[in-house]
Amino acid sequence: MKMPRIKKRGLSPVIATIILSAVVIAIGGAIWSYSQGASTVIANSYVNDTLELLNEVTERFAVEHVSNNTEGSILHVWVYNYGEVDIVIDVYANATHFNETTSTFNSTFSANYTTSITAGILVLIEIDFSSYNLFPSDEVAVKVHSRRQNNAYYKYYVR
Repeated sequence: MKMPRIKKRGLSPVIATIILSAVVIAIGGAIWSYSQGASTVIANSYVNDTLELLNEVTERFAVEHVSNNTEGSILHVWVYNYGEVDIVIDVYANATHFNETTSTFNSTFSANYTTSITAGILVLIEIDFSSYNLFPSDEVAVKVHSRRQNNAYYKYYVR
């Protein structure tokens, strides 16, 4: 008696197709998940950077006036924040004494001061020059530097 042969030809391609489909779907899901996470991080970073750039662009300030007291020991610097955001600034003042007899600059002194200014406010900043004492014809270079990397400059000649 002969046993009938079972044909197994059709079963192997079906299993291979199912396995390959499962692998492709698993890899596609992993790539989709990674790209979704990366695009979310990129989108959040873009929004934060854009808002920070907006604050940097809307930050506006100027050195309105510079003067000194009669003894030359205090330098008065008026800074006006006419922008829309509050700022934190560093004020640097470099004084140079001009020797009229030799026509040379022979001594310098530097001082700095840090403060914050609310939007729309004019602030008087007093910088102590008591260890140097400003003399008539001294040149003082004032630089106001904000934390968002904006600068304002003013050159003052002591009277």
